[in-house]
Amino acid sequence: MSQVYEQTGDYMPRTDDGFWHWLQNFSSLLHENPQRFALTAADAQIVMDHFDAYTPLWRQCKQPSLRTTTLIARKDAVKASAMASCRVYAKIIKGIPGVDEESKTALGLRINDTTPTPISVPSTVPMLSIVCAYSGEHVMRYADETTPTSRRKPHGAKFIEIWCNIAKGPNPDVSAAKPVGSFGRQPIRVALDQAHTGDTATYFGRWINTKGEPGPWSLPVTMTVSFGGPMDVMAGESRPKKSEPKKSGPADGELKIAA
Repeated sequence: MSQVYEQTGDYMPRTDDGFWHWLQNFSSLLHENPQRFALTAADAQIVMDHFDAYTPLWRQCKQPSLRTTTLIARKDAVKASAMASCRVYAKIIKGIPGVDEESKTALGLRINDTTPTPISVPSTVPMLSIVCAYSGEHVMRYADETTPTSRRKPHGAKFIEIWCNIAKGPNPDVSAAKPVGSFGRQPIRVALDQAHTGDTATYFGRWINTKGEPGPWSLPVTMTVSFGGPMDVMAGESRPKKSEPKKSGPADGELKIAA
């Protein structure tokens, strides 16, 4: 017998019928030419003995008039023994470089992919939104353009990288922007310099994969830099109370933009 047994799940089927067909193919190929799989005739005979023991029990269990609890238990025990033995031989065969992949596939074994899957550069763009503008601080959130209602980053993206222009008005030229930082969580809080009061901050974002490779830039979003006044109550988010102790360094998700 010579055929390729295709199996999409576990290389050894769990169902009684599926396992019988797999074992028939496995035992027949080993019996025909054990040297092809770097085994001996004695090894091939052990596998064939498992097939010969399992086959009559499998066939009897398919007949309602013969199917009993005792018979099913015997069949399951013989099947478990055959599976355990075949897994040992399968592991041996898979680990021998001299057995070509075509022969391993013919046995119904899954060939391990030893080539690392490349990490793709994100092809989508973030959607930035400035949800709050406090005195000296902008608070942003992000989403992917393909899932605008989700806060999850797209597959392959580890961070979002934020850049910013600060000028007298909106400046959509990303080549003139300066980096704010890379962030893995949101919201993103950006501390601003009071020297820029009245200027406009224009933000850009792009996804960064685990290798540090960037995706394309997002559309710009803008907000006026303000200190004091009504900006503290925008969007209904509460700023930390003045009585709370100040941290010695920037808070999580904050980065001060240099003048």
